[in-house]
Amino acid sequence: MSDYIDVKIDIFEHQDQRARILESLKPADLIQEILKEFDDIPTDSPDKYAIFLKGMERPLNPASSMATLDIQPQDILVFDYIRQTIRQMLDSKDYAFLREETTGKVYDIQWQPAVIGRPDSDVGHNIILAVNVNLLPNGMTVSRKNAQITFSEGRYYIEPLAEHNPVFLNGKEIPLNGKRELKNNDRLAIGRTKVSFVFSTQGVTPSTVAEPRSQTLIYHPPPRAPAGWEDVAPPDRNASVLSAGRNPLTFLVVEKCSAPENVGQKLTINEYPFMLGRILPLLSDEKAISRKHAEITYDAQKKKFYITDLNSSNGVTVDGIPVQPEEPTEIKPGAKVGLSQVLVLQFEV
Repeated sequence: MSDYIDVKIDIFEHQDQRARILESLKPADLIQEILKEFDDIPTDSPDKYAIFLKGMERPLNPASSMATLDIQPQDILVFDYIRQTIRQMLDSKDYAFLREETTGKVYDIQWQPAVIGRPDSDVGHNIILAVNVNLLPNGMTVSRKNAQITFSEGRYYIEPLAEHNPVFLNGKEIPLNGKRELKNNDRLAIGRTKVSFVFSTQGVTPSTVAEPRSQTLIYHPPPRAPAGWEDVAPPDRNASVLSAGRNPLTFLVVEKCSAPENVGQKLTINEYPFMLGRILPLLSDEKAISRKHAEITYDAQKKKFYITDLNSSNGVTVDGIPVQPEEPTEIKPGAKVGLSQVLVLQFEV
């Protein structure tokens, strides 16, 4: 029996790297070998990397051998950052914005890490995708994971993630995996074609934009926010809102749909009942769902959320379990709401 296994490894932008590895090699050792081989990957924190089996969300046990992990020659390994299973939602007072300068389209930064790029088949990636550039001019030249914005101790930072697609801050290129602080009115240029954005935080009134509705579709009663911007949620945390009995701010994030460019987009709800269906602009092209498919309600006394199937043609599921028509079914933060077999939304509070 051979002591070696011939495998392929995807290492960020270096795809289909062929390697002959010992069966006794451990993922932790493989990480060290990759860091020695590729001098464009920062080596300061090896513990932020992991080895995955392609298509799997859970990293391989770093202390087990390849033989113990049953790695086969046909397997494809992936060297990547340790993936966060749940993105960190920011306090509403810390929300920030990116305005694309050509179209005026505005993107909300409401969680971290907030990835700038394009959607792909990895649901975990799509959940943290905050700036989907698919429909922007030259957007298809941007990497799927081109850069990310993070927030720490009251400050925002921008970090490039793609080897062949640079990131510029105020005209200066940031080195791969370097990190720079973002301040109000800073300009970002993403990719070789330099898709350009202006960054601003909650307390700064942005300049007028050409397209007033951002990627986030927010349904608010009057009065409206200043021209060019969507209303922003008040700085109350949902915990205090719930205790006070007022309507909490909740979100539905598109995880799966028939239009790839809509993956990662978000519906923000602060009024109940909230109607789900093709009546919503974001869902208007979803032929498999009804015009008025389901309704989300909030019981202020019980502090619970419910979804009701409004006798839709293709049904509603919560975490994969079908709900009965006209019977309110509780949904909890993190629940996967399915409308037909095509559309899946994650419910967040």
